[in-house]
Amino acid sequence: MIDRPARDQAAQALRRLISGQITNEEFEFSEPETSDQAVPAIYDTAWLIYHDYSVHKLTGRYRVSPDVKRETIRWIVFLDGADEYIWPKIAWPGSDPRKRVRAGGAWIRRLLGQLHALSPDEAAAFLAAGDYDAWPFASRADLKRAIRSPRRLHGKRAA
Repeated sequence: MIDRPARDQAAQALRRLISGQITNEEFEFSEPETSDQAVPAIYDTAWLIYHDYSVHKLTGRYRVSPDVKRETIRWIVFLDGADEYIWPKIAWPGSDPRKRVRAGGAWIRRLLGQLHALSPDEAAAFLAAGDYDAWPFASRADLKRAIRSPRRLHGKRAA
């Protein structure tokens, strides 16, 4: 289910966050209520690109790296598009589940933290849903198609 108004609102807020126009707190409060699972998945993952111990913009020492910005732009292209979100619900889905698999006993879970770690079954089920390297898209083909024809630039030509 695609909630176009919610995705548009989320895409705009994410663009404003990574460009340093709004604070992390303003971004958090901008999350629209929706049944479209892409929106909370992306908001949940976006939490990883800023610190929540202070209110700040992503400028100066808080500026995101070019790699993080590139990845975030992929999320915006997804929100701007018409692809269904097919991934199972987990915390921080944009944080590579392959690196978050719980190992061994209780001591490692305490070290990693319960919220960071996934069971091997949780990680496997999530990764079986699609090509993780294209997340939040289901596949690289979907990502490439969306990049070739982005909704916000559709029909516009450079002079």
